[in-house]
Amino acid sequence: MGNSLELVYDLDEKPRSIRDVALYSLQWVVTMFYCVVWGYAIVGIGLGFTGEVLASYMATVVLMIGASTFIQTYLGHRFAMVSGPNVIPSLAIIAALGIGGREYALMSFNAQAIAGIVVAVLGAIGAIGYISRVWSPLVLGSMVMMVGMSISGLGVSMIASYGPGWPFFVGLGLSLIAGLVSIKGKGIISTIPTLIVIVAGYLIFIVSGQFDWGVITQLPLITIPKLFPFGAGMPPLDLIFTMVVVNLMAALNLYGNVTGWGSIVGRTIEEGQMRRSFTILGVVETTVAGLLGVPGLVAYGENLGIITLTRVASRSFLLYGSAIFIIASFFGPMGGFMAAMPDPVAGAILIGIASTVIGTAADIWHSQDFGRREILVTGFSVFLSFGLSMLPQSFWDQTPRLAATVFSNPVIAVIIIVIVMEQIFFRKKAPEKQKP
Repeated sequence: MGNSLELVYDLDEKPRSIRDVALYSLQWVVTMFYCVVWGYAIVGIGLGFTGEVLASYMATVVLMIGASTFIQTYLGHRFAMVSGPNVIPSLAIIAALGIGGREYALMSFNAQAIAGIVVAVLGAIGAIGYISRVWSPLVLGSMVMMVGMSISGLGVSMIASYGPGWPFFVGLGLSLIAGLVSIKGKGIISTIPTLIVIVAGYLIFIVSGQFDWGVITQLPLITIPKLFPFGAGMPPLDLIFTMVVVNLMAALNLYGNVTGWGSIVGRTIEEGQMRRSFTILGVVETTVAGLLGVPGLVAYGENLGIITLTRVASRSFLLYGSAIFIIASFFGPMGGFMAAMPDPVAGAILIGIASTVIGTAADIWHSQDFGRREILVTGFSVFLSFGLSMLPQSFWDQTPRLAATVFSNPVIAVIIIVIVMEQIFFRKKAPEKQKP
């Protein structure tokens, strides 16, 4: 399959100049800021981390983003895909806080470390790879569409987080600029929309006095990650079971994101490549992350939009960028500066990414033979999953914890629903053999 994008840099291309190394590596660095924001906004704020605990946590989040991205890009899926704190185990940790209190929630990290071993073993023996048998274009297109819809909803809410004042219009303007730069920009400018928007956004909010320096000033200059920062006790069995299931869902998420990325740039995913990726997900992105006290990581679905927006798919630049991130993790204020990204700026990036992701999903569907069956399966699955994600928290508080964790996540829900509908309720009959 040929590339569906006119890439400026293909996957295996080496940098053509020092200028390109500096520019595109920096673009990946600022793109990874978004991952830091997620690690801070969900678990960091949710568990009420402050002072030295927050400093150590933020440094470890930055370290794990850089390390897991580097290892996956170099040894695992070998695609230019950023890994960041995964919303699925992150929400499971916050759910544990509501169920068993702070001490119970902090034990989730140890439970996650155990769960990662299970994921790694299943990945190494190829068990998770059986997903490919039911991973049809309907599943892929629906997953990509749901990623785009979810990102767009989150992006708009972040742009509107300051209310209807000037930050709202700045966010909308920055999101439009991201698209215009990608489409109308000439030469190298067209390939750095993310870098332009983030730099411009930070400057606007700093100059206007709306930038939150508090997260930065409370962090020490040098921070060193700690092993078992919340204690080395054995977590309860129910917590271990929960973290095993949610991290298997993360593996499903990884498969979808990697497959979607490959389809965009015309790359077929090999079995060995997927096994390595699952093994690293278990060992590094789940177990090591748990031992160091941060939520599990996964290659983000937003990577699909980043590649279509920038058209720079070479892994070389991301390797440089992730190495810079690893070094930055030992400087506390750097993690704070990343986590302090103004919401409208992050929202602007997400809107630009969402528009390209939704277009990609439509293209995947368009390339298939779409009949009434396919319309029903995809339409019902996408809108049911999106609708479930819109239900109030009071509804999910009344459902089993595991079901709430899985089905309140629209990306995981749409994958499961499409597979069930396509393979069970509306399974196509095998063609009958012709008589001689």
